[in-house]
Amino acid sequence: MVSSLGSRYKSVAWVLVGILITAVIAFVLYSFIGAIVIGLFLYYATRPIYHWVNQWTDHPDLSATATLLTIGLPILVVLAYAALVGLREVDQVFAIADLEQLRTAIAPYVNIVSETDSQGILAVLRDNLSRVRGVSAAALTWLLRLFVAFTLAFYLLRDDQKLARWFRESFENQPSAVAFMERVDDDLTTIYTGNLITIGVSGLLAIVVYYGLNMIAPVGTGVRFPILLGLLTGVATLIPSVGMKIVYFPYTGYLVWQSVSGGEAPLWFPVVFFLVTVVVVDTVPDIFIRSYLSKGELNMGLILLMYVLGAVAFGWYGVFLAPILLVVFVHFLRDILPVLLGSEAMNT
Repeated sequence: MVSSLGSRYKSVAWVLVGILITAVIAFVLYSFIGAIVIGLFLYYATRPIYHWVNQWTDHPDLSATATLLTIGLPILVVLAYAALVGLREVDQVFAIADLEQLRTAIAPYVNIVSETDSQGILAVLRDNLSRVRGVSAAALTWLLRLFVAFTLAFYLLRDDQKLARWFRESFENQPSAVAFMERVDDDLTTIYTGNLITIGVSGLLAIVVYYGLNMIAPVGTGVRFPILLGLLTGVATLIPSVGMKIVYFPYTGYLVWQSVSGGEAPLWFPVVFFLVTVVVVDTVPDIFIRSYLSKGELNMGLILLMYVLGAVAFGWYGVFLAPILLVVFVHFLRDILPVLLGSEAMNT
């Protein structure tokens, strides 16, 4: 009896220790949640390239490093630049539409971009000591986040097979748990390797095309806010059925109205804009990258909604975090909850 009580107390003590350790680790992970989800995005986005490179090098460390530096880093640079410039163009649109409340909401981010553009980084640093400290702290914070993100992506690329094998061996008596993780991995591959890369490629192509059209546009005409329009075009690829047509059809109508009502802008430019967008931006990429969007079982409209709600709820990293929450929640309902309910039914 005494031995049984002692064993029970030891078990309770270990459970408390486990809870404490889990709470501490959860706190640390939450402190770097943005970096962690960026690392997961880099892992899934570059995993196919890594496997291809590793077939040639047969050196996992070298393959992971080369993949992240040549593919992962440029992806983040392009996304960051597009986001910053797109944010500034959103501010300009709000200013034209006299939406001051919305401008106030994004003002802190726009001020940083505008201030850096107008004064230059060195001028900002020379301004005063508090500004130097603020900029230095922000730079160190982002460098730390990038370090965490790239470190996580590196070890996931290198050791994902080992982790998968360990999980299957540890939960070999729980097939529902193994199936749950495998399906979560499949859908995250669809979202990160498929949808976000599709958005990025389509958006980047649209931006390049719109800047090219501005070079041949008559004076006083052209595509306004090309980066913002390109980003919206990329995001619209997730909208079922209509896709990016929901963006460039109305904008073509706006260009036609501008030509007809103004009288000075020639009508050929809206026609060229529409034809080039249909062929180069919409049709051609659809042939090569639309196959990614056909994978998986998640509703594309729901994924698009999660992108938007995630950015609103969590901030900049919500675009990457919200899809993870969606995938985990959906597969918990599909794969785990029926097992739990079945177990309860059997026990009763």
